[in-house]
Amino acid sequence: MSGWGSIYNNTRTSLQHHMEELGRLQEMIASGARLRRVSDAPADAFRLLGLRDDSRSMETCQENLAGVSDLLTVTWSVIGEMLGSLARVRELVTQGVSGTYSSENRQSIAAEIDSLLEQMLWLANTNHSGRYLFAGSNTDSAPYVAEHEGGNIVSVTYVGSRQAVEVPVAPGVDYAATLVGDEIFRNDVRQPPVFLGQTGAAAGAGTPNVRGDVWLTVSHATTTYLGASGIAAGDSSDAGDTILGNGHTLTIDAPNGTLRLDSGPVVAFTPGDTDVMVESATGQAYVSTAALAGGFVGTVNIQATGNLSIDDGASQTAIDFADTNLAVADSATGRALYVDCTDIDRTGLEPVRVPGTYDLFGTLVTIRDLLSNERDLPEGQLVALVNETTDAMNEVSQGLALAQASVGAGIGMLDTLDESLETRKAHTDEQATLLEDADIVQAATQLARQQTLYEMTLASLARLLRLSLFDYI
Repeated sequence: MSGWGSIYNNTRTSLQHHMEELGRLQEMIASGARLRRVSDAPADAFRLLGLRDDSRSMETCQENLAGVSDLLTVTWSVIGEMLGSLARVRELVTQGVSGTYSSENRQSIAAEIDSLLEQMLWLANTNHSGRYLFAGSNTDSAPYVAEHEGGNIVSVTYVGSRQAVEVPVAPGVDYAATLVGDEIFRNDVRQPPVFLGQTGAAAGAGTPNVRGDVWLTVSHATTTYLGASGIAAGDSSDAGDTILGNGHTLTIDAPNGTLRLDSGPVVAFTPGDTDVMVESATGQAYVSTAALAGGFVGTVNIQATGNLSIDDGASQTAIDFADTNLAVADSATGRALYVDCTDIDRTGLEPVRVPGTYDLFGTLVTIRDLLSNERDLPEGQLVALVNETTDAMNEVSQGLALAQASVGAGIGMLDTLDESLETRKAHTDEQATLLEDADIVQAATQLARQQTLYEMTLASLARLLRLSLFDYI
């Protein structure tokens, strides 16, 4: 019987296998799925999991890409508005120096520029979909803070992050969703400073870290007349002298009662005068003749000291007329300008430009203040300085135009990438479907074949059992 038992066991195992295969095929046809559990086809199941992961990853990237593209589209539009406002500022500046505008007309132009400045600040702090567009990675707070005096903006400071938000927009590809405003609205291609005044101050050897337009105030401190002539500084010397340095001389003719500063005009005086004003092409000085020796005739050297300041006198640096690289610091910002003092010979307000460092807001503040003539400049100097602002506007406009072009190129690249992701995802989903979905026709054929095998096995088993019973009897 051991032989028959073995046949029986083998046949029963075969029947069980056929029944399991019939059940699997029936389940496949009913569900339409080829893989319902890993054991159905382990290798295919593992590959299917990878394809599904890839598909979900690409779907997430497409969602991110759409969000980034939306933010960049708004950013492109905002920069375009700023460029339009700058074009309007350029028109206003041209009008302001045309020669047909009075100081009152310039005041109205300055008021419009101030309004445009406020608009620019609002645009730079644009929030879209809960994110500040120009704040870098610090997207939950406004990137620019303005300081006001008398209702007007006097300075604008960037307080956003200097790191952009990088968002995955494709497998292995990240793209900046928000921008760093300080990289767009301020240039950082520093060039040597340009001194535009008449004081004799010049650029020092050091590299300054001041930005944009700087006002260097060159002021008088003391005047000393060397030698033993008895001539001295006059009553108004401290406030009224405008000469500086060690290169000035005073020619004295006491018997004839005349004084002469450098090569300037001869000035008469009366013995005992304590405040005689003498002048030349390089400045003026107030002189006291109260102690002048009555018979003195000759020339005396003058030593006039002074100070430099770039923060409107809040802090001052004594002038060393032998220094070719004197650092003058702003007490508020800590930034410094380096000055060659060797040719300084008079007081005055020295406008200094630092090309390559202009920012949008500082430029507009400077233009507004010039047109308002906040510093009471002579007409000729005022017009010349306003004309100089054209270079600053060109610098800022170029930076904005490049930024807008870059954003536009980014939008186009993202559109192309989105199409590529869509194609790749469709292919991945198709491959997954081929692995996962059943071929119903093929499954039905297999089911029919399996049913036949099952029936044949049953028939064979029945015949074997019948033979075994006959043999036993």
